[in-house]
Amino acid sequence: MSGTCVVIGGGITGLAAAHALNAAVAAGFLDSATLLEAAPQLGGKIVTERVGGFVLEGGPDSFLTVKPEALELCRTLGLGDQVIGTLAPRHVFVLSRGVLEPLPDGLAGLVPSRLLPFLRSGLFSVREKARMAREVVVSPHRNGVEESVGEFVRRRLGPAAVDRLAAPLLAGIYAGDVDRLSLQATFPQFAEAESQYGSLMMAAVRRQLGRRRRHLVGDPADGRDTSSLGMFATLRDGLDHLVHRIKDSLPRVGVRTGAPARMITQEGNQYRVHLADGASVDADVLIVTTPAYTAARLLRSLTPTAASALEQIPYVSTAAIALGFARTDVAHPLAGHGYVVARGEGLMHTACTWTSSKWPRRTPANCVLLKCYVGRAGDRRSLDEEDDSLVATVLTEIRSLLGITGQPLLAHVHRWADAMPQYDVGHLGRVEAITDALSQTPGVLVAGAGFGGIGLPDCIRQGTEVAAAALRYLGAASG
Repeated sequence: MSGTCVVIGGGITGLAAAHALNAAVAAGFLDSATLLEAAPQLGGKIVTERVGGFVLEGGPDSFLTVKPEALELCRTLGLGDQVIGTLAPRHVFVLSRGVLEPLPDGLAGLVPSRLLPFLRSGLFSVREKARMAREVVVSPHRNGVEESVGEFVRRRLGPAAVDRLAAPLLAGIYAGDVDRLSLQATFPQFAEAESQYGSLMMAAVRRQLGRRRRHLVGDPADGRDTSSLGMFATLRDGLDHLVHRIKDSLPRVGVRTGAPARMITQEGNQYRVHLADGASVDADVLIVTTPAYTAARLLRSLTPTAASALEQIPYVSTAAIALGFARTDVAHPLAGHGYVVARGEGLMHTACTWTSSKWPRRTPANCVLLKCYVGRAGDRRSLDEEDDSLVATVLTEIRSLLGITGQPLLAHVHRWADAMPQYDVGHLGRVEAITDALSQTPGVLVAGAGFGGIGLPDCIRQGTEVAAAALRYLGAASG
């Protein structure tokens, strides 16, 4: 096998691809690999800043441990001893009707798996709880038609579960509209549970019993126990250490930052990446890990059909506002990880993470750090307001709720314009159309948050998989 590969995009997907290609170059399976990133630095949405003793994550602050790819990459890179889990207590709240109500213990996704915490919860009225309990007798959807998450949850659990569970939780993950996001593209396990068991609650009970049986017989396959880490983990001193360690692991990859690509053409048997400065880079195989709309622009002259399909994936803009306070200026105990905002509350912010209660070593002594999120599908106010105005609006919304009396010691805004892909109904079909169109230009591959999962583990998995696909293509081409 021989050949050259260019990766466009130095976010976590591109970095994971480059990490895999570096090993291929070292083993002699690949002649050369190049990573091109338009920004001055690598990492994409992983942005860690340190200001006055506060550690601020402008993008993601953690990764799921139940999906192994991020945790495994950290360990491969020698960062295993820096991986930490969340602090206790791990409560999450929902701001509903102006009150912070805790999510009931034992909530499995959107389904209560423990009866007493659910019955005691103030999040739902008696009538709403009764409607949710009737989920076990709701007939399963048998026609195979793709549904939005909102349609599915409303059908199975009732409208209250949409407004106070599905909508706020998905706004926190996807910044999307629950009535537009595809169930099959975002939470296919719910559709599978309904199909297999006829009921989400029955599925939760069956799985809980299965975990207990495996625990009793000592089966190590019991749900990938990540010891005391919990569902989420991060790096002790900031997620940017993952980016730095990957960069340091690429001695055989030509890494170029500040090198925006403008267009891709085909020159004989190779592809040519035209850069903004007039230079170009040739490759036998290309891996494009940019947002879908950027990939569309790059590929338009090469494959208009793929470009048109890529443009069909929508994106929304968001912002994260970090607020640091003296502990004495915040009356709320902040005993938990934060809250999401129920639909219909009329607030600009969609969620608030109590960062200093979620992770250790994030603030100076006797301080707290909050991270509020704004922006969602159909709401562009996070882009229209200036930073000072945005901070003032969010402060007004949280002051009385959290008992804040003083001014923030720190206020920092991270903006993400058109950065959050939306997996609206039809997303899987759009991705299939992109794949079909690219089959006409073998040697051009796309991956990233816009396609097969938005979390760090999903993007790392995609980057690794697309690197393997590039090597398979080169092997077949050389054979």
